[in-house]
Amino acid sequence: DKGVARFPEWRPGAGLLYIKSAGIPVATVFTTHATMMGRCICGNNLPLYKHLKEYDGDEMARRFNVVARHSLEKMSARNADVFTTVSNITARECLQFHGRPVDIVTPNGFENSFTPATDEEWNAKRVAARERLISIASAMSGTEVPADSVLVGIGGRYEYRNKGIDVFIDALAKLRDADLGGREVHAFIMIPSGHNGPDRALMQKLASGTGDYTTQVSHALMNPEWDTVTRRFDEVGLNNLPGDRVKVYFIPSYLNGSDGIFNMKYYDLMVGLDTTLFPSYYEPWGYTPLESLAFSVPTLTTSLAGFGQWVRDYYGKDHPGIAVVDRDDDNYFAVVDAV
Repeated sequence: DKGVARFPEWRPGAGLLYIKSAGIPVATVFTTHATMMGRCICGNNLPLYKHLKEYDGDEMARRFNVVARHSLEKMSARNADVFTTVSNITARECLQFHGRPVDIVTPNGFENSFTPATDEEWNAKRVAARERLISIASAMSGTEVPADSVLVGIGGRYEYRNKGIDVFIDALAKLRDADLGGREVHAFIMIPSGHNGPDRALMQKLASGTGDYTTQVSHALMNPEWDTVTRRFDEVGLNNLPGDRVKVYFIPSYLNGSDGIFNMKYYDLMVGLDTTLFPSYYEPWGYTPLESLAFSVPTLTTSLAGFGQWVRDYYGKDHPGIAVVDRDDDNYFAVVDAV
């Protein structure tokens, strides 16, 4: 029988190289969902796209001290019988950093067995999620959050620039300053970070339903003085003061159903949001906006996300559920305005 082994990302690439070196008669496929160098360059605030052809991958790997990971990714790509990636955006990085064009672009899919099966189930989950989000926002802010508030959110990895967390915060500050009136906006940054467990004073307040304790962070950060998100809150004055019509909450825990504060899974909370915003700068595919759409929550992504580009290429017109914002190396403030 003919066998094929597929190796996703650089970590299992050693298995692919072993198959080759041992002469085992198994065909190999290597898929990179991002490139190590693309992620590093963007994460270190360097412009990737307009200078892509000027970057030497090996040299940049030495600069950022990721030689082992980059070289394993590069050798896996070069030695695979078939080399794939998830978007045309990342395919350009692969050619530049690995010296081999991808054989085929294989867009990521979505397995939807855990999405609500009926409207009744969706409505029940949405009601439960909104009640939980509003009750915790009320406890964290020390004010009664109106039931008709606009609830927005962002999720994903803690890659401050790559995932557009910076844009998300700055857009909230701009919205607050615009004084547009209307309903209150409560924003949730559901981004895991290092923490020492749930905020115990917040837990006590949630359990008793009383107390004047307030916080913008649901869990005790390990190194709060170095945290980029909360520092930006201070810089732009998003302090959740009484009377503020735009408030923001940082949830630095994996929402796995047992985080100690929400005790609901990410998907079971996301369905309660009115919209999700993922204004990414580096996003080879972008599961988060795709997941949001699967749960019938309108979303936003950018032209630098593989999924955003896929929507433009294959849908080809405006869609009521997703906005794709043009983003490049130089238009940060225009993206903030769009969001």
